[in-house]
Amino acid sequence: MERRCVLLLAHLSDSHLGYRQYGLVERERDIYSCFEEAIDRAIEEHVDIVVHSGDLFHSPSPPPQAYRSAIRSLKKLKRRGIPFVYVMGQHDKPKTQALAPLTVLEDMELLHHAGDKPYVAGDYSVVGLDYSRRQLLVERLQSIKPVTKKSILALHVLLKEVSPLGDISASELPKGFIYYALGDYHLFKEIKVHGSLAVYPGSSEVISLNDLSSLGKGFCIVDLSGDEAIVHFQRLDGVRPRIVVKADLESVDDVAKRVVSQASAMKLKPIVHLTVRGVNIKCRDVERVKEEISKVSLRVFVTLEDVEAISLQPVRATASSVEETIKAAIPGMSDVVSELYKAYRSGGLHSELERLFNSDVWINWADTVKAGAVKAEAVQQKPPRGVEDQAKPSQVKARSSTLLGWIKRDDREA
Repeated sequence: MERRCVLLLAHLSDSHLGYRQYGLVERERDIYSCFEEAIDRAIEEHVDIVVHSGDLFHSPSPPPQAYRSAIRSLKKLKRRGIPFVYVMGQHDKPKTQALAPLTVLEDMELLHHAGDKPYVAGDYSVVGLDYSRRQLLVERLQSIKPVTKKSILALHVLLKEVSPLGDISASELPKGFIYYALGDYHLFKEIKVHGSLAVYPGSSEVISLNDLSSLGKGFCIVDLSGDEAIVHFQRLDGVRPRIVVKADLESVDDVAKRVVSQASAMKLKPIVHLTVRGVNIKCRDVERVKEEISKVSLRVFVTLEDVEAISLQPVRATASSVEETIKAAIPGMSDVVSELYKAYRSGGLHSELERLFNSDVWINWADTVKAGAVKAEAVQQKPPRGVEDQAKPSQVKARSSTLLGWIKRDDREA
């Protein structure tokens, strides 16, 4: 089939197929439903191409249901001659020497990996770069060039313009592209760079509480027929609703009644996040309220906020405050903790921890721990806790559980 000139592009990212949030099968189905809705809407808009900017799957070893959902939607595109072009994110990028789940779909001729070879259709092309750590990312970006008159760059990267822990600035992106299709940031965001638009469409469902936005969740339809890209955000209708509310202990019953009324009118049972403020609050004080809300919701999270225990004013995190604090506190492990903190903020902590076990970051950290143990033995001192017996891999991984717990200490959704 002859490839058509690209005029309309559907830009998706961070679908996280296979993610079972809170261990609920309903949440896994929600994620499939939203991805399928996005593909159906793209077809209705008569797009010429679909570009996915990473993390199509939540894991490099997705469950069968995730494959089934992807195949079902990708076949719809194939029957209509609409190519699906992708790059890999840190979630679906495989471990060293392992087969990527997306490779299976590529063998079925359902998609094209722009990270391996640019996709070219007449005057248009999609150049891609899979997720990489900063040093390798910067090196690869220096060699990337547009390959046609109108080139799109698909990239899974966190920019400093959207996060204090971003890997690069927008100005470090290569010039000459009509559109920068970005992924990794879970909220919709437009950034002007080199005279073009760099856009995050955001995740297609709520992966963590940080993903909530009044704009909703969705994808982008991008008009590339002119000299500049024109972006239209498409809000998805099937996203499970969330109710986020705060209440003083004295008024919690009234607030709960409003939540129950609101939830009862929703098509899908919502997920409710209730924060109760008071003095010396006990779980039993709000258990009855939680039970009432649970009858009309999929899941209820209750956070107790003791006003007498709050003594510090919130401080807005900046790149220097977060990164420098980590470096100062744990210099030998700062790279690892920074990576895990990023993953925690994006809701992918467990997958990132698994990936780090097989990365250069993990190896470097293990080497640091081993070096500390050798030095301690040389001066006949007792080895520091956590590095006994030359920090065997099993011991290092065991210590990671403590580290994981520390990072998740303030996770309100656990």
